[in-house]
Amino acid sequence: MSGVNTDSLFKKPAVPISRNKRKLPSVPDAAYLQKLRAGVHEDDADDDHDHHSAARGSKAAKISNNAEDGAMGHDQYDDGNDGGGRFSGDGLSDEQRRILELVNLAEQAPATIDLPTMRKMVLKLEKTITKNNELRSRYPDQPLKFVESEADLDAEIKNLNQLSSVPELYPELIRLHAVDSIVSLVQHENTDISIASIELLNELTDEDVVAQTSEEGERGMAAFVNELLDKQVLVLLTQNMVRLNEEEDEDRQAVFNTMSIVENVISVNPSLSETVVETTNFLTWLVNRILPKPFDSNKQYASELLAIIVQNSRLPRLKLATINNNTGLDIILQVLSQYKRRDPRDADEYEFMENVFDALCSALSEGKIKRKFIESEGLELMILMLKEKCASRMRALKVLNHAMLIERDSEATNASNNSPNDTAGSKDMCERFIEVGGLKAIFAIFVKKGLKQLKRNYKLYSEAEEDEHVIYIITSLVKNTTAPDMRQRILNKFVEEDYEKMNRLLEMHQQYAAKVRIVDQEIEREEEQRLNRREMGDNDDERDDDERQFDFYLKRLDSGLFTLQFVAYTIACIIDASEAIRILVAEKLTEKNSSLDEVAMVLAEYANNLGSAGTDAAIEYEKEELKHLLKRLKGEISTDDSLENGNGMEENGAGEN
Repeated sequence: MSGVNTDSLFKKPAVPISRNKRKLPSVPDAAYLQKLRAGVHEDDADDDHDHHSAARGSKAAKISNNAEDGAMGHDQYDDGNDGGGRFSGDGLSDEQRRILELVNLAEQAPATIDLPTMRKMVLKLEKTITKNNELRSRYPDQPLKFVESEADLDAEIKNLNQLSSVPELYPELIRLHAVDSIVSLVQHENTDISIASIELLNELTDEDVVAQTSEEGERGMAAFVNELLDKQVLVLLTQNMVRLNEEEDEDRQAVFNTMSIVENVISVNPSLSETVVETTNFLTWLVNRILPKPFDSNKQYASELLAIIVQNSRLPRLKLATINNNTGLDIILQVLSQYKRRDPRDADEYEFMENVFDALCSALSEGKIKRKFIESEGLELMILMLKEKCASRMRALKVLNHAMLIERDSEATNASNNSPNDTAGSKDMCERFIEVGGLKAIFAIFVKKGLKQLKRNYKLYSEAEEDEHVIYIITSLVKNTTAPDMRQRILNKFVEEDYEKMNRLLEMHQQYAAKVRIVDQEIEREEEQRLNRREMGDNDDERDDDERQFDFYLKRLDSGLFTLQFVAYTIACIIDASEAIRILVAEKLTEKNSSLDEVAMVLAEYANNLGSAGTDAAIEYEKEELKHLLKRLKGEISTDDSLENGNGMEENGAGEN
């Protein structure tokens, strides 16, 4: 082949035809995203822009529609013709001329897209593809012979971007076999044609299109996505990423668009997360993409997409333990380790950190990942974060909360002689947490050490959220730790330093019980108003009694009942170990105008809402445990029975250093 570089003839800024979307700029970076958030994007101040987080399952920032938002700064061009082909006799660069062509295309585009118009557009594309293929076959070593046909092909691909406004016509695209043609262009020899086809697929699958269309449009989009999957588009897109060089602006944009297509497909059907993992190595690519040190928008988007995929399905979570020669989870921990002693530099990096934490939390719902987390010293890393009091501390607590959750599936249930609710992952997690010095760190947070500094330094700090995570971690430790010496170390924490932790526990009971009483009063007033309206013939609540009670229960959980239940659970476990502690707790509660009966009522409600016993071994076992604890709270069983089983407390325990 001759020395002519055909790719260089097509290099241009990514200028979308669609008028309602922002996308990643041709040079995506954190500074651009920050500029978007500040609302100072030049010549585009009136356009809306999207900023989504992984937890909400949306994409990273999008670009402006203005041509000037491409890479067109004066410093990118020489002042005159340097003979390198960038300028021609009309005084315009290749990029500037191409932009003018796109503007002309937009001006010539029909005001509306109907079926005949679509058919003409598709037919023109097919003819252009055929011509390009013929010329490439006839003159494989003479690029100048087919370069004009590729310019035409590029223009026709761009022209099809308009079809994103009519998803209800997508079935006709399928009937005309246009999907086959578009997908085939992803692997076109000319990288720029491939990039244009990727941009087109991103436009046509845009989740915003579905949000703004009719039911017919939704059906059209679903059919289009299914057709893309039948044509193995995910496999082709993933394979194509190998030849994209993110050091090049256009290639970097294509990588962003590829991730966007995957997210669009998943947004149509979340279960397709498994298809992505089963048929491609895209999950491996995502994990590797978050690792490089330089922070950019594609790295951030990769973290968002990783969190979405891992959250949506079990298979991606399990896959994290095996990808990259079993180093997938290690890479996630390595990425997070950079935040153990420093905060993210800006809001974008903060979001990146949260996305990676979210992915880890989702993965830890699997026992297999819990064991790998222990082996990879994930607990040690989280404990370091708790001690350093940086922004990562708040997310480390969430990770520990998820790490100690009891799995509710048969595969995760421990097959040893331990009780059914001692799953291999959770039980080992709790005991390892104690072994590596986690008690001191978690109880320091429990008694609010360093609270003022956190409130002062972090506007996003939530004391209620921290309370929830901490009490669940402590409850999990009490419930899941069966080794007598380790259990004793937990219980002794509530006795040391003149019952400091016990007093804090009872203070939390009083605090959250008051919150629940307030919402109970609101619910009572709401019910009175509903009954009054019904008596007057205005029955505006269509829910049945069960639905209404369930909604009320969720409201109470959100208002503090969830935390109160685990406070009650922990109190019950502690007094079960010592009659002296039971008497002390009863006296302290009386001083606070409360009682063990109130604790028992909270615990009984928790037990009643666990689910049907017999359907899950762990739930059935926990219900039996709760029956025992309720009897202890009510004084129906002597503490001596528990003491004989080795569950007593050393009231003068020195605690853990």
